[in-house]
Amino acid sequence: MLRDAVFARSFGVGGAADIFFLAFQIPNLFRRLFGEGALSAAFLPMYAERHQQDRPSAARFAAAGISAGIGLLTVVIALLEMVLFSLQPEGENPVLAVELLQIVLPYAPMVCLVALLGAVLQVRGRFAPTAAAPAILNMALVVAILTGPAEDPQTRMHRAAWAVLLAGLLQVMWSVSVLGHQPFAKPNRKAWGEAKTLAKRAIPVGMGLSVLQVNILTDTLLASWPALFGATLFGIAYPLEEGANAALSLASRLYQFPLGVFGIAVATAAFPRLSQTRDQPGEFEDTLRTALGMALFVGLPASIGLCVVATPMVRTVFEGGLFLANDAPRVARLLWTYGPGIWAMSCVHVLVRACYAKGDRRGPVRIGMAVVGTNLLLNLILIWTPLEEAALGLTTSVGSAIQCVWLSRRLKARFAGVFGIVASTAIMLPCILGISWVLRDSLPWVRALGIVMTGAIVFATAARYFASEVWSAWTKGS
Repeated sequence: MLRDAVFARSFGVGGAADIFFLAFQIPNLFRRLFGEGALSAAFLPMYAERHQQDRPSAARFAAAGISAGIGLLTVVIALLEMVLFSLQPEGENPVLAVELLQIVLPYAPMVCLVALLGAVLQVRGRFAPTAAAPAILNMALVVAILTGPAEDPQTRMHRAAWAVLLAGLLQVMWSVSVLGHQPFAKPNRKAWGEAKTLAKRAIPVGMGLSVLQVNILTDTLLASWPALFGATLFGIAYPLEEGANAALSLASRLYQFPLGVFGIAVATAAFPRLSQTRDQPGEFEDTLRTALGMALFVGLPASIGLCVVATPMVRTVFEGGLFLANDAPRVARLLWTYGPGIWAMSCVHVLVRACYAKGDRRGPVRIGMAVVGTNLLLNLILIWTPLEEAALGLTTSVGSAIQCVWLSRRLKARFAGVFGIVASTAIMLPCILGISWVLRDSLPWVRALGIVMTGAIVFATAARYFASEVWSAWTKGS
């Protein structure tokens, strides 16, 4: 949030900002699809099984699997770089896009390596080192943008792009330093054979986990069209204006805050346990039920609360510098459509990993492809309605809800404390609406803090009685 607050004030909401957020999105897409997605989701169950049974074998498999995966990804990035260097774009924004992508693309294999090393640590029960690694990137970006001469925004964008590469090197060094001695061993023929199996599993795993990321990418490309190609599409006036992608990116940061801090954290922590209990139905179901309850425990009140706090939160976090007062309603409007899907996005991360822990790779792929197709179709239709760019957030929320329900039925999953969580959220809603009205003339940060604190206190108090099982799971850290 601090990083994107600096982005907003330094770059504003406009065509150049659209290009920066597009370029920054691409290596992050590789991280989510491969590092935290396909490779680590396929790698972790295989490594966990071997780590329990034969640690020398696990060390050889880790070396082979990570070497093969990162090696292949490096080749892909090198080919993409060759394509970029061959392009000769015309126009200020297309040239900026190519220049920034040329700089930041090599970050992709580095951040994926960090994610895979993190999977090794997670199996060992260590989550903090990898969770802290993104702070290195964020600090590097903030320092790069805020230090040095106060040049035009594009110069600061180039400086930020180089900071991404430096941060990637530091993240790799950090991850290697915390692994300890002998995390890997020289691979033998069996280990390389297992690496081939990993590759075969990674493709469907990635397709299943990539739904939200592909949706984000299609949203990004649709929102970036005016900045890249102009205000028309086949001679027809395009419904979105420049700045749509910047507004989309800033809004996504605010809804991804509770998703990343809590929703994905629950899925990450539960995945090793789900993989280890795959052959113990009772324990597997209990772990899944608790994880889903914990994800919903934060996701549902966050979905409701973020819609109420949207405008003061946007003004508090982003307003200033090149981010003007009339930009805030644009970002807040997107939050009103993204917010209702947070609960589903949180639960989907748990459900997809549960499928892969049980060895079910085809189901999430089929469901994911259907959701991606639905999302794209709705996007292409709804951006031409009065919703305009807000339609991109709405389709993401609807798609996530569909995917959540579909996966839940496939796994016959139950949610711990669901009725108590719904009741606690219902009690919270009128309280935060009331405090929002009382503080309507206050400073944005006062109003935002009042809504958040009131919501947290009321929900926690209610949940302690109505959803005591999940409340205990959170407070005990289970």
